[in-house]
Amino acid sequence: MLSIVKLRLLSLRDNYMVFLVMTAMALGFTAVFGISFNTYRPSVIIVDEDNTPYSAEFIEELKQNQIFKFVDSDKENAIAGVEEGKILAALIIDEGFHDDIEQGNEIKIGQIKIKDDKYLLTLQETVRGIIVKMAGSERISKVTANFVSLQKPGADKEKIKSAAYESVMDSWKFKKPLKVTSTMANTRIQSGYDSMKQSMIGFTVFFSMYTMVFSIGTILSDKRYKTWERMLISPVSMSSILSGTMVVSFLVGMIQMSVLILGGRYLFGIDWGNSLAGIIMITTVFVFTITSFGLLLSAIVKTEAQLGAVAPVVLTSTSMLGGTMWPLEIVNNKLLLFLAELTPQKWAMQGMLNIAAKGMGFESAILPSIVLLLMGMIFFTIGVKTVK
Repeated sequence: MLSIVKLRLLSLRDNYMVFLVMTAMALGFTAVFGISFNTYRPSVIIVDEDNTPYSAEFIEELKQNQIFKFVDSDKENAIAGVEEGKILAALIIDEGFHDDIEQGNEIKIGQIKIKDDKYLLTLQETVRGIIVKMAGSERISKVTANFVSLQKPGADKEKIKSAAYESVMDSWKFKKPLKVTSTMANTRIQSGYDSMKQSMIGFTVFFSMYTMVFSIGTILSDKRYKTWERMLISPVSMSSILSGTMVVSFLVGMIQMSVLILGGRYLFGIDWGNSLAGIIMITTVFVFTITSFGLLLSAIVKTEAQLGAVAPVVLTSTSMLGGTMWPLEIVNNKLLLFLAELTPQKWAMQGMLNIAAKGMGFESAILPSIVLLLMGMIFFTIGVKTVK
């Protein structure tokens, strides 16, 4: 087997560009997408057709939200902007907004949009929260003014109402109606969604797969140059040939994954969590699984050209299903979520994100590693039998 390992290592000299290109692309895409999503603020146009103090206050409350970039404009520009995809959505404050708040009527805010996504859902909740706050403050100010006017008939009811409204609105800003006290362990891990970590882990998983699959695809090159037949009639057994090829492909995959993990740490300052052992275990099992999958692909196709045509389609489609390009939390389709469970990428992403992004420990890597190991054993068994 050692002679096969030495032969495969020597052949890597002709394929080192695949390793370098995939590593550079993973780091480059992480820089572009991770930084872009961290600083991305969707634009929302506000069309004020009411032009009253209440509509102005509503707009002021909206602009305090740091998730969106709000722009004042008219309806024609709003429609054009949404249709052209330049803005996320447009909010229309219809005439009568002031009267609806004062009279306690149902308050509606028009919305121009193309499709729903997580940003639009956040925008809708933001609008709903501001409306509830303003309508509630209006009702409280009315009750207060009526009570004071009954106690002091000569008092200026409108002035009292205005002062009460401002006081209630101020209480929302500085005296929250709910007070939540919590204690959080200092794990130095940022919980929640982190686009930089999502991008780094996703592109590490995605691009490293190409290197592993094509490195074990040297079997097809051996068949093309008739080297495979000469090895089969040599004293070296079939098990030694496959084992040596698998070992080299596994080492290449581990080196590339390690380079990308270290690159994420020192180039982008990514904290990989408090369980390095868990990250290493998931990485090791994932590399074995994809190496076995590459063996299976190399056994099914006949030539390097076929591998070059089939592998990108299979790897890209399964990576999209597995959540390497976007978080699976935003996917609602049950069929897609079920198909994601069948991909190695999903389990590798889940285990690494649990440790790096959610602050979990080594125990969160156990289940993904077991699933990946089972997948790898299935791919390896089928691949070996197909090659033989």
